[in-house]
Amino acid sequence: MIINEIRLNEDSRGVQKAVQQPQQGQWTNWDNALQKSLTWNEIWHMAPLRISFLIRSVYDLLPSNANLVRWGKKEDPTCPLCHCQGRQTTEHVLSSCKIALSQGRYTWRHNRVLQELAAIISTAK
Repeated sequence: MIINEIRLNEDSRGVQKAVQQPQQGQWTNWDNALQKSLTWNEIWHMAPLRISFLIRSVYDLLPSNANLVRWGKKEDPTCPLCHCQGRQTTEHVLSSCKIALSQGRYTWRHNRVLQELAAIISTAK
């Protein structure tokens, strides 16, 4: 009984600490998580690195320049491609950089996703 009470107190402290951290504590807010429609079977068959990337991108924990500055690993949060006045956030890297758009980098990424889907569909046939 004492061990269970201590464990509950430690769990409660852990959740309180997570809620206080803006990025890492987002998992405590389940509003956005309910909109995802991945099944357990899909998750089970994913590569571990893909799962890691999905989770880290959803919670903005990828090493963008803005995050590296926040983590004390870098001093300049601007995008090295477009030298934008704002910060190089995960959203900027994945979909908003005008230079990456003009160079066709998003089109390449989109085409790679379509190639993967085509390969999966042809294998399933």
